[in-house]
Order: sequence, then C-alpha cells, then structure tokens
Amino acid sequence: MRKWLLLYGILCLTMIGKSQYFQSLSQFYMNGQIINPAYAGSREVFSANLMARQQWTGLEGAPRTMNFGFHTPLKKLNLAAGFIAFNDKIGVSRFTGLGVNYVYRIRMKEGKRNLAFGLKTGITSFKADLSQVKTNQPNDQVFDGVVFHQTKFDAGFGIYYYAPHFYFSYSLPLLSSFGYNSLQAYDSINTKALTSYLASGFVFNLGKDIQLHPSFFFKAIKNDGQIDLNLSVIVMNTLSLGVSVRTADALVFSMEYQINKQLRLGYAHDFTTSPLQKVTTGSNEIVLRYELIRQYNVYSTRFF
Repeated sequence: MRKWLLLYGILCLTMIGKSQYFQSLSQFYMNGQIINPAYAGSREVFSANLMARQQWTGLEGAPRTMNFGFHTPLKKLNLAAGFIAFNDKIGVSRFTGLGVNYVYRIRMKEGKRNLAFGLKTGITSFKADLSQVKTNQPNDQVFDGVVFHQTKFDAGFGIYYYAPHFYFSYSLPLLSSFGYNSLQAYDSINTKALTSYLASGFVFNLGKDIQLHPSFFFKAIKNDGQIDLNLSVIVMNTLSLGVSVRTADALVFSMEYQINKQLRLGYAHDFTTSPLQKVTTGSNEIVLRYELIRQYNVYSTRFF
C-alpha cells in the first residue's frame, strides 16, 4: 500500500513539475498583467488589484489562489511598469512568486490606440511537503520528511493592443518550468510545455446606457487547449453581468460593480461541468480593484 501511495505522490508531482503551472482565473481581464505583462499601464492611472480564488469548493486539497498586483504608466507616456505577487496552494504543493513587468507602448491616435510590448522578470518558489499526505498508517516513514523545495528565476513576455472598444492579447507569461528526476528537483526550459494565452474582445452599444461585451480567452499547452467564450452586458458603465462557457470544465457567472471612480468589485462562480461536479459545489473568485484618480486624469470606463 505504501508503495502505491508513494508512486501516486511521485506521479502527481511529475504532472505538476514537468509541465508549467499557472493560475486558472475567471476574471483575468480585471488584472490582465497576471497573464500578460504588456497589460501594465493600460488603465492609464495607478491601478492595484487584490484577487482570491477557491477552486472546487468542498474538495480537500483543491487549488487556492491569492494574488496582488499594481501597475502604472510612467512619466514618459510610452513606458509603464507593474508588480505582481502570488501564493497558490494545491494539495501538499505550494507556489509563491514575485514579478516585475516592464512595458514599452506605441501610442497611436493621440493615445486612444496603443500597441504594448511587455517583459516580465521574477522569482518563483515551489515546495511540496509529502509528510502532509494522509495515509492509512500514521507516521509513515515513506512520506515522513520528504520535502521538495526549489526557487528560481523566471521570465515571460506579451503583446497587448487596446483601443476604447477593442483589445487583443497574446502572451507567454512563464518561460520555464519545474521538474523532477529520481525525487530530485531540477530546472528546465521545455519549449514544448510552454503555456500560451490568446484573448480578444470588443464592446459595442445596444442603447444609450447598455453595452455588450463579447470576448474569448484561449489557453494552449502542448497539443491541448482550453477556451472560454464570454458574453457580458454592461449597464450605465457601472454594472456588468456576464456568462462564460469553458470547454469541458465549467459554466461561469460573473458580476462587476463600479462602487465609485476608484473602486471596482468583481465576483465569479464556476459551476463545474466535468466529472468533479460530483464532489464539488464549484469555484469562487473575488477581485477588488483600486485606481488612483486625480483631477487631471481622464476617468476610464473600459471594462478591460
């Protein structure tokens, strides 16, 4: 029994390690620099975000994510910078990291249209404590004291084009991965396992105070991929109600509310459609965004 448990633990670590790990988020557009460093500065003011997500509520060991970030344009209008920090837990594994985003922007139509190129540099730490694995034998020596720990430099890049009613995003936010060989951690840059993200959307008017925001979000790794098809209704530039279909995974309902010019609150609930629906009530995600609006700033009503 212990051998099977050990084998299972190794396989789980291998699945995490030999491919990339990156957060699964339903409201990525409220803090786009999490998946694309080129997003930094696109709000045209100092913007800070706090996000928390509980994946697969009710399932022990399910992923839990928290991240914080801020970004701002710099004095030179064609430059911007951002900062992100995250702490993610999956079972007995934990990922923590810090990153800095650097952005160069080509501004067109007096800044109404922008093409941004972003570079991310940072540090990511991975830890897996197998002594936390529950077995049918207390103080099992096979797992007791087995801990993997690795900290390393990482990098990423992205391209982001945005206008008042349209955006396009492509990124490779993490160019390296964690791996294991005979229970020892090692660094690797596996180009076949890189996770790439593609997203686009636009907003058009349905009436004086109602707008429609269709969009898609595609995540690709190796020969596999996942796509979110999203549709949101924006009312009076204050309230946004949305629904998303995530292939082979979830049906997502989301809401954003502009509390005032500085604060925006977002919430999303994922109804799981995979076989996991038998053991979970779904996933919950909440986002709070603060923007420093000064008298000379032009208040942006963009919902991306």
